[in-house]
Amino acid sequence: MVGIVILNYNNWKDTEECVRSILEKELRTDYQIYLVDNASPAQPSEEQKKFLREAGAVQIRSEENRGYSAGNNLGIRRALDDGCSAVLISNPDVRYEENSISVMEEYLNSHPDVGIVGPKIILGNGQLQRECMMFKTGILEKYLLRTRFHIFFPGYNRRYWGREHDYESETFPVYAVMGCCFMMSRDCALDVTPLDERPFLYEEELILGIHMERAGWKTVYCPKSVIHHLHGTSTEQVQAFAYTCNVCSEIYYCRRYLGMKKWQILPLYWYRTGLYRLKGLRNKEFREKRKLYRESTRRELQRRN
Repeated sequence: MVGIVILNYNNWKDTEECVRSILEKELRTDYQIYLVDNASPAQPSEEQKKFLREAGAVQIRSEENRGYSAGNNLGIRRALDDGCSAVLISNPDVRYEENSISVMEEYLNSHPDVGIVGPKIILGNGQLQRECMMFKTGILEKYLLRTRFHIFFPGYNRRYWGREHDYESETFPVYAVMGCCFMMSRDCALDVTPLDERPFLYEEELILGIHMERAGWKTVYCPKSVIHHLHGTSTEQVQAFAYTCNVCSEIYYCRRYLGMKKWQILPLYWYRTGLYRLKGLRNKEFREKRKLYRESTRRELQRRN
């Protein structure tokens, strides 16, 4: 049985549609849906409550919103405790095509050395997402490829994102897949979870890739499984907050997983801060939340672990 973990935060309509797509499209495998509500202020409508009950979703409510990894860990732990043979992590704004879940499960079952498999992702604008990371994101990649300086290194950037591969039809090994939707085998999940809960939002894929490498598991992109990702509906309403989380998580990743010293991180931080100020010229919310950005990121810079 596949445990399907859907993490919801104020996205009840998306969550309902995600569950509906699973019920309608997944015909080949046994599954159990685990709906984790990350302390959403908004409550589902009575119709949505009824639908989720009838769908048989196990509902888990977190008492506080501690972010992506902490919320997903609640669902992963429950799925493993229930004996699930694989765990699927899904954003609520994902829609599934026919048997896309069973395709991932079948791939894991037939490749015991593979711990994670990720699907082909069609974005809300209809474009194919070509963004699997092919190798670890180190100091060099942070400065040259995860900033706008990537335009000066087109070949390096192409290799990093695996763009020499055919994302449309080629199955190939990667370092990390996108975090909106991926499936882990049970044995892999037991090795690499719980997910690191320090980052509230972002950098999760980079961190998981490192844990996969350390544990000796392979990660594979499998385009025979197809999903649609409406993309970012849970963070569009809090752009400045999401940006702040991104910078804090990046500082943590650089310090904790790359062993970077503060002086090595500072130029990257100054670059991110410059972009924040530019966004503030056009967006009132960024100006209003400048103090939150400054205090949160500086506090993260001062941490030692």
